[in-house]
Amino acid sequence: MEQSELQRTARLVEMNRERFHEVQERIEQVINVLGEHDVTATILETLSKKDHDSEMKMHVSIGAGVTLTCQHPGGGEGTTIVDLGSGIFGERTWSDAASLTRERMEELGTLLESLQSQSQQLEATITTLAQSFTAAAEAQTQPEPSTAVNETESQPEAAETPASKPKRRRGGMFGNELTLDD
Repeated sequence: MEQSELQRTARLVEMNRERFHEVQERIEQVINVLGEHDVTATILETLSKKDHDSEMKMHVSIGAGVTLTCQHPGGGEGTTIVDLGSGIFGERTWSDAASLTRERMEELGTLLESLQSQSQQLEATITTLAQSFTAAAEAQTQPEPSTAVNETESQPEAAETPASKPKRRRGGMFGNELTLDD
């Protein structure tokens, strides 16, 4: 592999790693949103199951340590304002809002599965590219085999004698001499 191909492979590995990290961040965001939806749906389902004829008092946190006190006078299921999408808000009963939240959770679950699949594919691509890069880089750093060794192998074996054959030292696992089997 040429130097330019190695650089291209390295850039591909880096681009895929960046994309992988972006997908991982999106996965974390979706998991957080799923958690918020689950808490919201549980609260709405609990409220909708209460006795609607009795008065209810509750505290709603609006952030920054501020809590609003809310009262439901009784006489029917309470309502809440729900984002219906595209910046449009509507008033829904607690049970309707809970079912809408659960539907959104299913959609978010599908999105999460898709992101996790993308993450696995990117991870496999990164592994393949990194292995390819490593193998090519190692092949480039290994010295080329000597042409003298090839010339001795191409000569007829009958012409060779042990005295005429120079001993070459070659690094190896089992002794460092070149044999006819090499």
